[in-house]
Amino acid sequence: MGCYIGIDIGAVSVTAVLWTDEANLSLPAGWVSCGPSGGNGDGAMWISPYRRTRGHPLAATCELLEDILSGFGAENIAAICLTGSGSSLAVEKLNAHRMNEFQAIAEGLKALGVSVSTVFEMGGETSKYLRLARGDDGTLSIIDYATNGDCAAGTGSFLDQQAGRLQYAIEDVAELVDQAERSAQIAGRCSVFAKSDMIHAQQKGYCPAEVLGGLCDAVARNFRAAVVRSHPVVAPVAMIGGVASNAAVVKSLREAFDLGPEELIVPEAHRHIPAIGAACAARRMGAKAPNLTALAEVHSSGDTAGGAFPTTAPLSMEDVLLLRDRTENYAGANTALPVEAYLGIDIGSVSTNVVVIDEAGRVITEIYTATMGRPIEVVAGALSRIEEQWGGSLTICGVGTTGSGRELIGELVGADTVNDEITAHKTGAMFVGRTMLDGKLPDTIFEIGGQDAKYISLQDGVVVDFTMNEACAAGTGSFLEERAEELDIAIKDQFAELALSSKAPIRLGERCTVFMERDVNSYMQRGADKADLVAGLACSVVYNYINRVVRGRHIGECIFFQGGTAYNDAVAAAFAAITGQQIIVPPHNGVIGAIGAALLASEKRKQSRETADLEATDRGDGQYVPQPREKVSPAASQFRGYDMSKVDYSLREFTCNHCSNACQIQEFNVEGNKTYWGDKCSERF
Repeated sequence: MGCYIGIDIGAVSVTAVLWTDEANLSLPAGWVSCGPSGGNGDGAMWISPYRRTRGHPLAATCELLEDILSGFGAENIAAICLTGSGSSLAVEKLNAHRMNEFQAIAEGLKALGVSVSTVFEMGGETSKYLRLARGDDGTLSIIDYATNGDCAAGTGSFLDQQAGRLQYAIEDVAELVDQAERSAQIAGRCSVFAKSDMIHAQQKGYCPAEVLGGLCDAVARNFRAAVVRSHPVVAPVAMIGGVASNAAVVKSLREAFDLGPEELIVPEAHRHIPAIGAACAARRMGAKAPNLTALAEVHSSGDTAGGAFPTTAPLSMEDVLLLRDRTENYAGANTALPVEAYLGIDIGSVSTNVVVIDEAGRVITEIYTATMGRPIEVVAGALSRIEEQWGGSLTICGVGTTGSGRELIGELVGADTVNDEITAHKTGAMFVGRTMLDGKLPDTIFEIGGQDAKYISLQDGVVVDFTMNEACAAGTGSFLEERAEELDIAIKDQFAELALSSKAPIRLGERCTVFMERDVNSYMQRGADKADLVAGLACSVVYNYINRVVRGRHIGECIFFQGGTAYNDAVAAAFAAITGQQIIVPPHNGVIGAIGAALLASEKRKQSRETADLEATDRGDGQYVPQPREKVSPAASQFRGYDMSKVDYSLREFTCNHCSNACQIQEFNVEGNKTYWGDKCSERF
């Protein structure tokens, strides 16, 4: 009697299939028979329970094999064939066959007698598209394929993480969504953006079932956009993988690809298709006695790394220059009142920053607050706080706005100048260089906010190159905030203290935020020190920024690090270590964009004053020369005042379907001028 075993070792789960010519077996609870054998000869297939790896894929694999050995005996196992992302770690030690994942899927479908032209597989970390063609001999050939790459959009992990945020088990999602009458619009390109949309949807009154329905729709849209892309989808289509058990996602996929129930099917044993293919391949490849005495070695070598982790050098503040300690609180008592002041507002997707500066550029007050998807209410609250704190002590002579909501808030508050973020951050950084570094001007700016990251290259104060992050938050502040929350540490102060105390930061590399969560949990389970992980995360966000945002562009010698993430000294130290350059963190680094906006408003007023102070005079030969005017004032600011409730505007909401993000757009009409809020990808609005 011979037994052939196929095992699919994935990042999230491990499944096994046993093929044998013995119909009556004594196997552990949970194993069930599956068939037909699809032309592989007489015999029976038995499939294992679906087992999650919990960060220990090889341990889970060994446990499955031990189940088989206890009920069947090692002497009866003729061969083992491994497939999946984790198969390479064990194939040599176990003396097993190995099979490509795509081929395993094709052979598994053939073994079950499933005849389809296209395959969608949604796994924990990988999603696949396959186009199949059947040969004259019945074999299935792969004629086209695609995968999701290094982004979790369109995978089970994305859905798993978001469901967990709502305190629901992934197994309960389908039943809940079936009860919902509508679905919220959730961004699916990135876990961080999805989290923001989930919060906003709940604030708008969507119940958890409706939010989960939106998540299922987002997964389907992003499977189409990130995996299938422009590849042809020919019915019938088989959906396989763990996510195929979720009827809500299956329904969303049918809608996304306009397929009926008969055109997109979920075959029997859909979670085990690659393992079935591997078991059939083991039988076809022939007997190869496995080394089952190596199970303990496989278990320890893969999941504990022998007690050693990949590490890097400790972080140091030696090459970090912090300018925040060189500033003092504004001494309004020593200034004649009312102070001529300028208001700068930076409205971002995550935070809104408001500052007031005087004529010399000194910061009078600053407000750094969460936007929470309500930019108007947040700005109105900030203005009320300024009025309450300073009252009639200020005369607002100019207003500048910047950030993703600059047009909207600019109309509502009456901005004198509206500028993009690149110009605002450059202006703020240049002012710091001139006034605090003896004229040493930055030639590179790293700016990292909550969900946005920017790179700016300067030459003699002129922007010569810039770029921003695309639809990925792996190199942003939200990436660190989520990991800090999972580790139960405060992102403010405690994160940096722990990271800088680490003697051996763990090398985590650069990963999507969803996948990084699993990596961190796995290291914690294996006994990694929390300080070493936190230091590794600081380095990870820098590697993500350098490789996903900068992407080979020139990095100069005078580098400013600004944005809210620059408050984290560990990230500044990681930038210094990875770039090999001194990193300068300017004062008020979290609101430097708002300072730049206020400075631009001040410059505009000065230009207006200079123009107002001159008049052209004919000198007698037809040439006109400027002459000083007497007592002529510059144009007054358009500032509408601190009370935004007096501004008349209308609001219309709609969904942008230009890409798979399906952004919820708000159109504001302020006295006939239309502005938009809610665009996450800057592709349309």
